[in-house]
Amino acid sequence: MNLQEYQCLVKKLNHHSRQYYVLDKPEISDYEYDKLYRDIQRFEAENPLLIDPDTPTQRIGDKPNQQFKTYSHEVRLPSLDNAFHEEELKAFYNRVQKILPDQKVEFTIEPKIDGLAVAIHYKNGQLILGATRGDGKTGETVTDNLKTIKSLPKQLAKEVDIEVRGEVYMRKSVFNEIKNSFANPRNAAAGSLRQLDPAITAKRNLDIFLYQGLGVSNINKHREMIDYLKELGLPIISDIKKVDNFEDILKACQDILMNRELYDWDVDGAVVKVNSYAFQNALGSTSKSPRWAIAYKEKAEPEITKLLDVVVQVGRTGVLTPVAVLEPVRVSGAMVQRATLHNLEDIERKGIKIGDEVKVARAGEVIPEVVGLYKSVSNSKSFIMPKFCPVCSSNIINQEGEVAHRCINYECPAQIKARIAHFVSRNAMDIDGFGIALVEQLVDEQRLKSVADIYSLKELELAVLDRMGEKSASNLIASINASKNKTFSRFIFALGIPYIGQHTAELLANLYSDLESLTNVKKEQLIEIHEIGEKAADSLINYFNNESFLRVLSCLKEFGVNPKYEQKALGSLSGKTFLITGTLTKYKRFEAESLIKNNGGRILSTVSKKLNYLVVGENPGSKLQKSEKISTIDIISEIDLESLAV
Repeated sequence: MNLQEYQCLVKKLNHHSRQYYVLDKPEISDYEYDKLYRDIQRFEAENPLLIDPDTPTQRIGDKPNQQFKTYSHEVRLPSLDNAFHEEELKAFYNRVQKILPDQKVEFTIEPKIDGLAVAIHYKNGQLILGATRGDGKTGETVTDNLKTIKSLPKQLAKEVDIEVRGEVYMRKSVFNEIKNSFANPRNAAAGSLRQLDPAITAKRNLDIFLYQGLGVSNINKHREMIDYLKELGLPIISDIKKVDNFEDILKACQDILMNRELYDWDVDGAVVKVNSYAFQNALGSTSKSPRWAIAYKEKAEPEITKLLDVVVQVGRTGVLTPVAVLEPVRVSGAMVQRATLHNLEDIERKGIKIGDEVKVARAGEVIPEVVGLYKSVSNSKSFIMPKFCPVCSSNIINQEGEVAHRCINYECPAQIKARIAHFVSRNAMDIDGFGIALVEQLVDEQRLKSVADIYSLKELELAVLDRMGEKSASNLIASINASKNKTFSRFIFALGIPYIGQHTAELLANLYSDLESLTNVKKEQLIEIHEIGEKAADSLINYFNNESFLRVLSCLKEFGVNPKYEQKALGSLSGKTFLITGTLTKYKRFEAESLIKNNGGRILSTVSKKLNYLVVGENPGSKLQKSEKISTIDIISEIDLESLAV
């Protein structure tokens, strides 16, 4: 697939995404839709510099249907990251252990229902509102349609306030009666739930499983929450296992995948979650997915082909990625000619040489990769990582302790193209009309040498470019000028600093009043921030000490780029850390945590010297004894907390 074919495919899939997610009138089968989506992901994996800012792979879902009233989720309803190999599942497990050293971490494993994610609110036990996930932040209000689900109680067994989340699905046995109308049970469930007439929804006999509850105090673990939801009379997934080591995690996942045909509903994997809510809080989330959960899915069987060559691509941070050039082979229904090889260490570990026969699979039937050696040949050649950048001829470095090889030239054209493409993308500065083809042309013609040069472009010079014209040039200049006042978090993310994603950018934007204070921050200050680790801290410090990067920041300022700072007003608890133990009597736990957060405080997950206050309720646990041994920790009641927050 070339660039033009890829861009056409992006437009095509965006159309089908709207038909599928918004209008519930799919024009192609679920299989065909997934195939197009995987083709886009494969191209993007092979060509990270060419990713279109409008690609559907960067969104959880799509915009809400305009015919439904929108609903803003108070707590983001995220999607899950996927693991397609045992090694990826083990990497997730190891990350959890690294962040929570010396802790005995329990995990739960449950079937992943292939349905439509929803959030449902109960007030005094009465169902008052239900909404779809949408893009994670904004969904569609479908309360009346949810009320037609017979297994979902309108009145709970207890008069409680709670938000529950789950998957609306259609049983296979029900789908078999109407399958001529829909491609699969998931489409049938989604289309039925979004009917404007609830009477039609009622006829479809939808079902639901709930897997999460929010706003309940005194429940500290996921498994306990599931049991509580069952007490309330809510339909839950009963097939949940609790384990505490990787071998049992893997076995439980494999058991679910092996037996998924026995369920009367579609199961497309197994969900692994950290059981403790305290540990979940410590692990945190990215902008799209929680770091404390992952979906394990079945990997495809590999195909055999010949490794013709290995080429190197340079990313926006200078990392060199080896890419396999293959004798074309059909893998999981798609023709594959290129596949990722990750890094030099991965190549050496697999014992792969140019000319060998290799095994190729598509992870989750999506991203093609060389998974191993099939047969070595006598005249095969070892791949040698270049000593000089294939784009700019600068030196390549491989720092001790780091797998990646990097081009050290910040002004390398390949890095510039990728940085600019990232800078103008939808989730960054959102400069509409600035596609990758235009970026490449302007960099190749040396009109753009940094992201700052975007703001020096003139309408006349753009209008004469191929496929541009006066109107397109005028619209692009207007979009460029409008981007000068984007929010500070978008600006931080747009700078493309390694390990600084959208979520981390939002954290930094809320903590620092301006760019100057952020650029002068110390590493020890950064690693004190919850959810910012050493890699992110080191990356920020390194960039803020890079003269080329600082020149770009200075130029952006001169061109009038003036991001809107989003720092929240300092609260009475700003800079203080808290931990709650025991049963609170005046507040629900989530209310106490909200009181702390809304006044600038931060919740920790464990007792340490970083803790300022331990809030103690009835029947406190071991956290009280541990805190009493650290003289710097103040032990307070919830009434004391209330006084501090005034």
